[in-house]
Amino acid sequence: MINYGEELAYWYLRLNGFFVIDNFVYHRTGNSRDGDADLIALRLPYVKESIGGNLGDWDESLFSHLGEYDVLAILCEVKTGHRANLSRVFENRKVKYTLNRVGFSDIEIKEMLSCNSSSFMLNHNRKILLKLLITEHGTDNQDTFLTFSLEHVEDFIYSRIKKYSNQKYNARHFFPSSLLQYMMYRSNRENR
Repeated sequence: MINYGEELAYWYLRLNGFFVIDNFVYHRTGNSRDGDADLIALRLPYVKESIGGNLGDWDESLFSHLGEYDVLAILCEVKTGHRANLSRVFENRKVKYTLNRVGFSDIEIKEMLSCNSSSFMLNHNRKILLKLLITEHGTDNQDTFLTFSLEHVEDFIYSRIKKYSNQKYNARHFFPSSLLQYMMYRSNRENR
C-alpha cells in the first residue's frame, strides 16, 4: 500500500499522461539486497485525452526539462520523513533495473549509464529516463536527480481538478483513490 506522499505523486504522474507502477520490487541480484522503487512511470510521445490531456494541461515544471522523445520513463522516489537518506536513492543498480524493466535495450542502457549516469536525466536517441525525487520537507535540486516538493505536486493536482471541475467531480467515483476523490469533493465545494 502506498502512503499519502506516494499517492499524491502517483496521481501527479497519472495526470501528466503517465502509466504508473507503484512499489516496484528490485529483486536481489549478486550482492545487492531486495528493495523497491516508490513509482515507475512510462509515457509515450503523443499522449492526448479530451479532458485533462491537452498540451496546456501538462506541468511545465516537469516538461520544461524535456525535448522531443520517443519513450519517457520516470524513476520516482517519494520522501515524507524529516531524515530521508538521499545518498542511495538513485544508485546505478536501481536505475539499470528500471531501464531493463521499461524496455530499454542492453546497448542503450550501457550507453546511458556510461555517458550520463550522474545526471538527473539519462538520454539515448530520444529515449529518456528521468530521476525524480518528491519530498515533503524540500531539498535543493541536485545534478543527479530532479526535485519537486509535495506542495508543488498537490498544487498541480488541485489546479487540474479546478480546470476541469465539473468533469472531474462528476466522475470522482471512478477514480480508485479516496484521497483523490476527497480532493475533487473539496475543490467542488470551494468553487460553489
